[in-house]
Amino acid sequence: MSDSDAYDDRTEVRDRDDDYDRDDSDAPAVDTNPTERGTWISALVALLGLWLVVEPFLFEMTAVNFWNDVIVGLALIALGAYNYYRRADERFGSVAVGAFVALLGLWLLAAPFVFGVDGGASEATGATFWNDVVVGALVVILGAYSAYEARDADVARPART
Repeated sequence: MSDSDAYDDRTEVRDRDDDYDRDDSDAPAVDTNPTERGTWISALVALLGLWLVVEPFLFEMTAVNFWNDVIVGLALIALGAYNYYRRADERFGSVAVGAFVALLGLWLLAAPFVFGVDGGASEATGATFWNDVVVGALVVILGAYSAYEARDADVARPART
């Protein structure tokens, strides 16, 4: 047996393996988000997070509210950026990320009532109270819609084999 015979055998095996490759033309098409829809939702979540990070430096507030807004704002920036990256990469957003964003929004709605707002001693404190309530409501709506939209897309995916 010569070296050329061994080469011919490998070529036959490779050709035979190519015959068994899966033909995906019969497989159902999966929408991979080619229009990158939903990126604006993630961008708005990240922008609201950026506002929460900047806002404590513009208004005076208690230390607890300061750190609450900064931490929640950073989390919203990270989660919004993650889902934006997924959607811009022609994939759908994550249901878990959308749900977590909605939960953070609920926390923003509750936080002013949990921590209090310095007894309403200044207008700035009242402004931060309403800021957290309004931003929290917007984040709940955007997060819930994002999770719903991603869930709707997950249902259409075929099972992996």
